[in-house]
Amino acid sequence: MLLRALVLALPTALLAGCANPAEIVPTTGSSVLTSVSPWSLYQGSTSPSPIGSASPEIVAAGTFLPFKAGSTAISYDPKVVPPGAKATVSIAKHPAGIEVRLETAGLIPRRTYGAHLHTKPCAALPADAGPHYQHRKDPAAAASPPSVDPSYANPRNEIWLDFTVDGYGTATTSAVLNWTFPPGASARSLILHAERTKTAPGVAGSAGDRVACLTLPER
Repeated sequence: MLLRALVLALPTALLAGCANPAEIVPTTGSSVLTSVSPWSLYQGSTSPSPIGSASPEIVAAGTFLPFKAGSTAISYDPKVVPPGAKATVSIAKHPAGIEVRLETAGLIPRRTYGAHLHTKPCAALPADAGPHYQHRKDPAAAASPPSVDPSYANPRNEIWLDFTVDGYGTATTSAVLNWTFPPGASARSLILHAERTKTAPGVAGSAGDRVACLTLPER
């Protein structure tokens, strides 16, 4: 009887010894951070990003509120971006370019937002932030109408940061680019859009209404 009890207890003991919570790494959900490195999660994947050990620099952080003079974080649609929601934009350099990271909180749970970096600072009107920042500018486009050619309006030539919010109202996303900003000519704002970014010809880069804006300092 004693031998039989030991045999039955052995599998349970082995399983208990293997279940180390510190070694469990989530495999889905871009808004989940692990203890490995926040930069190891790239668009919901646990594979290492090209950044390696580079330290991110916080470029801008703000709390979205209705516009007033001097605002740097504006909610244009409080039903989509509730006043008090927050966003932080960080940038880290890697050998071939940069990684841009966006962290948000206080947004509508389980809603998908489009997000891009734009050429001008935030102002009273959503359109004042200008078009998407492009590494190679579309010669056929103007501020209005903007570039909708997939050859230029794509996540390799622009900085797209679309995300889906988790059940707690938070999300984290990042974009890795193989280029960097020229000195004094960086993107100047983050715009949140009401919809996911489209990719088809004629609508590429569009993502519905501009619902919030966070001004970025010139770099």
